[in-house]
Amino acid sequence: MGSHLTANQPLPDIKLESSPVSQIDRHYLSAIGMMLYLAQATRPNIMYAVNYLARFAMNAQHDHWKALKHLVDYINTTKHQALKIWVDNTRKEMEVYVDANWGGEGSRSQHGFCIILFGTMVAWSSKRQSCIASSTCQAEYMALSFAAKEALWLASNLEDVIGHQCPVLLLDNKAAIQIANNSSSNKKSRHIQREFHVINELVVNRKVTINWIATTEQMADIFTKAQGKLKDNQFRRCMEGLWGVC
Repeated sequence: MGSHLTANQPLPDIKLESSPVSQIDRHYLSAIGMMLYLAQATRPNIMYAVNYLARFAMNAQHDHWKALKHLVDYINTTKHQALKIWVDNTRKEMEVYVDANWGGEGSRSQHGFCIILFGTMVAWSSKRQSCIASSTCQAEYMALSFAAKEALWLASNLEDVIGHQCPVLLLDNKAAIQIANNSSSNKKSRHIQREFHVINELVVNRKVTINWIATTEQMADIFTKAQGKLKDNQFRRCMEGLWGVC
């Protein structure tokens, strides 16, 4: 698969549509699989792009291939970039950046998170939510539960090495934080499936804490929707451990 363009962001500025024709393209699937391996191993900044393009694996058309080739070109253009693993002893808390992009009425939302430990990104995820959220607040509230469970699993596995950790979840939606910190039922949360209210229990039992963060500082935003060059460069600097210039 070749491309002679110069891509400065993972996805091109084109809108992709699903085709009514359902036919598996094995070459497209194979390419997505290779990109997913990179995204899960060392390139968190392409995680959303791969996840998004995978939606069209059952009916890949010309525009989908064009977008996939654009992603390949972006990877080639930025192959010198790396996820740096190092220890910053001033950042001992496990920080979990959490975000969600509401899909709109009747559509599933996209959520994402990344876990920072000692200043290094150690885990990340970008997924479509299994349930339909009725608002941005609800989508971000549901995202908290997914991120908290992953962070606690990681903290449990590392406890013998780094000691006890109480993950700090960082979210830019104050309404979702208010619901998560309130164990009593209210109008905003009554329609959310019970499985997502685990975050209330985790907060009450002091297993996790939730702090507000400004949208401009929300690193997980890159896992929920396509970003421009500026946001991509900002995230890349954080990948490389340059937190002071993120």
